[in-house]
Amino acid sequence: MVTVCPGRAVILDEPTNDVDPLRRRFLWRQVRELGNLGVAVFLVTHNVAEAEKAVDRLAVIADGRLLAEGTPSSMKAEDRGHLRLQLMLAPGADTPELPPLVKGSTRIGHNLVTVIDEVDATHAIGWAEELLGAGVAEEYALGATSLEDAYIRLTGHGSQDDEGVR
Repeated sequence: MVTVCPGRAVILDEPTNDVDPLRRRFLWRQVRELGNLGVAVFLVTHNVAEAEKAVDRLAVIADGRLLAEGTPSSMKAEDRGHLRLQLMLAPGADTPELPPLVKGSTRIGHNLVTVIDEVDATHAIGWAEELLGAGVAEEYALGATSLEDAYIRLTGHGSQDDEGVR
């Protein structure tokens, strides 16, 4: 990708597709710098995690329809009060029985992503620690819901690889 004397608007179609992690960071810094210079950057990407860090406003389009538009924070507003508990299950481990505090879950491979209420964070960490102690999980992370979670909610479906969404 080459940018020469960008105009007032730049269109980038999946600029970080097939790019190694170091160049990806460089490209996102360049995209951000263009925006800081007042250039309107139109960006097409399927990597919502990257987009969340690099854009001021975004639109979610699925099946040719505009589903939502706004800031990354406004897209996640409906998810406030929830957290994402992500568990990396041990190879060969079955999906553990989910406690009632889990509001939703998706498993892809060894990765189990659950949604919990913020008020249940302490209990969720306890459950994750039990899974670690039993050898069912190898690690876990607790954090805010992401733009990816909002995208899945807005489009009404997860990945075709999902073993199930509860």
